Amino acid sequence: MEEIFILGNSQTMKKLGDNFIEIPNLINDVEIHKWIVQLLQPNDIDIEKLVIEIGDKPTFSLRIAYHIRLSIDELHEKTLVPILFVSTLSLNSIMLKTGIFSQILATKGTYFSELEDIAVLKSEIEMIEGLSENDYLTGFLKIIHILPDETFGRHSLANIWGAFAMDKAANTNALPKDAEFKKTLYFKYVSAFNNTEKLKPSRLKIVGQIAVGKPNYIEAKGKRILLIDDEADNGWDTVLREVFKTSSPDDFVVINEKVKDFDALFEPNKKIITDNHFDLYLVDLRLNGLEEEDILKTEDFSGMKVLRKIKSLNQGNQVIIFTASNKVWNLKALLDAGADGYYMKESPEYNFTKAFSEQNYKQFQEDVRKCFERNFLTRIYSKMQTIKDRLSSLSSYPSEFLEEIVNQLNLFWNMISKAQTETDFSYSFVALYMIIEIINNQFIIMKDDKWEIISEIGNLHDWEWDKTPSKYVKGTVVEGKKIPESKKITGLYFQKWKKTDNQFIHELSFLITKRNGVVHNDKRILDKKNSKGKYLNHDVKTSEGVLKLFMAIEKIIDFL
Repeated sequence: MEEIFILGNSQTMKKLGDNFIEIPNLINDVEIHKWIVQLLQPNDIDIEKLVIEIGDKPTFSLRIAYHIRLSIDELHEKTLVPILFVSTLSLNSIMLKTGIFSQILATKGTYFSELEDIAVLKSEIEMIEGLSENDYLTGFLKIIHILPDETFGRHSLANIWGAFAMDKAANTNALPKDAEFKKTLYFKYVSAFNNTEKLKPSRLKIVGQIAVGKPNYIEAKGKRILLIDDEADNGWDTVLREVFKTSSPDDFVVINEKVKDFDALFEPNKKIITDNHFDLYLVDLRLNGLEEEDILKTEDFSGMKVLRKIKSLNQGNQVIIFTASNKVWNLKALLDAGADGYYMKESPEYNFTKAFSEQNYKQFQEDVRKCFERNFLTRIYSKMQTIKDRLSSLSSYPSEFLEEIVNQLNLFWNMISKAQTETDFSYSFVALYMIIEIINNQFIIMKDDKWEIISEIGNLHDWEWDKTPSKYVKGTVVEGKKIPESKKITGLYFQKWKKTDNQFIHELSFLITKRNGVVHNDKRILDKKNSKGKYLNHDVKTSEGVLKLFMAIEKIIDFL
């Protein structure tokens, strides 16, 4: 049976009907929300109409109505109930006292009457009609305007909303259902724009567990992640820990500190960054809160300065920037500074659709996947620095020779750090291989149709693999072909450096042969498969093949 609810405090209001409910002394939005939901949510309560008395605290009375209209998650279709405001104050007086909150009086399904004659009021109650689902957006939501609570802080509120948006898009339900921020008018107001489907009746009693959609996690087992955000405790820590399925909670580390740059961090937090390796760094662009509101240049943001520091430690470090900005020039500046991706924190001010939130999260997942795949770059960059340090200490070699190797390493890094396609990896592989030619050219010369090791008396001997004779005979030209680089490096390895690791030389020769197949488009090599049916040159086009060759070259340079 549908009923008329009378909410008020005066004796006159009690005369309007049996369902009179005295309005308690409620202090804030959270208390108003809890009271309204407890009063109206039960499934056995059918509300036909609602009468609210505007007493000596007009804004408070109007806030009650706002909470009813905006509690879509809890009240569903009950938010559409017709509301009659009654008061001994004039409408003009109420509007002057309540300011922006008086906008609800101009919305559809809402009425006003001065509290004088009871009989007249009862007849007016008979005439009022509620909102329809179609009217909710245009007849109510687009007419009102709720401002954020300035005492809470716009920056903090925006972060809470952004974390909430990701939580919904990932369907992880990491944030508590009864979190207090969800009960504020501003949060409910912004949420309502994308929540109108919940206006449908919800009268079924829940029995047992009901599947509400599978969480869309990010697989991160064996990975270590660092979050740097001054608002981490406003939802991001909770949501991201749930989103990333790491092997251990300790693999997700958080630095929650308000700073203007890297140097301003507490020493323990600096050490977390400088003394540890993480597979992924998540850095907020604005780590100094509202103090960065007036910054115009992207380079001046605190997060940008932290990004540059992380990249200076190792250019292979994978960093995704969290930013509320959607300005193209800001995003370009981040990528130019070395960011490997960005996630746009959704602001409550822009009313992003559910579809946008889901696409935004999907792109974040893709960026994370790429970062995890490209984490091998940290290893390569670190090894490169070690190689460069070693080369700088080799004073017995010509500086031109050493500089040529360093320049080739830099060229290789520029290519591999940007590589995404199979072609990119193939070119990176070839660029890295050129270091072998540089080394060969430094130590080996052609003399009388024979290859000789410079400063060593004698010819570069030919070698056999698995007892199979080579078609090349002691370095002489055969059938118009010269000894390949694999044979030259073999001669250096065994004759000049006096090493006897046949397996290493065999593996190196195989990598060089693969390179030749790509460079010369040699189908005999490109189409050749092993016993498992896998093309022998497959890893030339992947980070795996590049790593193999890099480790081999690192070992060769150790012999210098």
